Amino acid sequence: MRKVLLAVSAFLMLGALAGCYGAHSAAETNPAHYEQGLVDKAAATVRGMRSDPAFRNIEVYLRHARGVLILPSVIKAGLIYGGQGGNGVLLSREADGSWSSPAFYTLGGGSIGLQIGVQEAAIVLVFMNDKSFRAAIDTGLTLGADATVAAGTEGLTGEVASTHAFKDVYYFADVDGLFAGASLEGGVIHVREGMNRTFYGRLLSPREIVLERKVDAPAARPLKEALTVQARAK
Repeated sequence: MRKVLLAVSAFLMLGALAGCYGAHSAAETNPAHYEQGLVDKAAATVRGMRSDPAFRNIEVYLRHARGVLILPSVIKAGLIYGGQGGNGVLLSREADGSWSSPAFYTLGGGSIGLQIGVQEAAIVLVFMNDKSFRAAIDTGLTLGADATVAAGTEGLTGEVASTHAFKDVYYFADVDGLFAGASLEGGVIHVREGMNRTFYGRLLSPREIVLERKVDAPAARPLKEALTVQARAK
């Protein structure tokens, strides 16, 4: 029996060492593998919403957006604590419809929550004006306190001529292809400096990435293409 236990222990130890070595090797090959995966998932999230009739309004908002924050996986921690959070990417949109490279951000907060029964959702936040978007970039942003927030299904059925009627931020929450209810009041948007450093290989501020456009991320091209909405012919 003792020999069996020793053999099992040795096997588990070898497995653990092999796992550590494999993880280390993968990280050395691509230090930004997690960040790149997040960018790829963000692109898939946007493509999925734009192709789904349940999210048909998103194109109108994207056409008028100042910026977006895409969170492919926001987790609800539990009913007792009511917390949720997730990492995502923030991009700016210029007047010509082009999109910047992504900066990495997180959304968290103890008071925000998904609808009952939902534990995970993909969320896209669309910033409709420069004031709220720059606040998110420069100082971080608390939804509901620093900026008004509403569901993307509210008050919009088609194209609009002016952005004056918009709230500051609109959200789209996707759970298995369905628009999920969510309360994002109190949600805090904050930069992930370490992830930005890992992805770009040097320390860059969000302003340098999304506003000043000092870097270009070719690996984010599919995400930019997914976000691009052609202007309607006049």
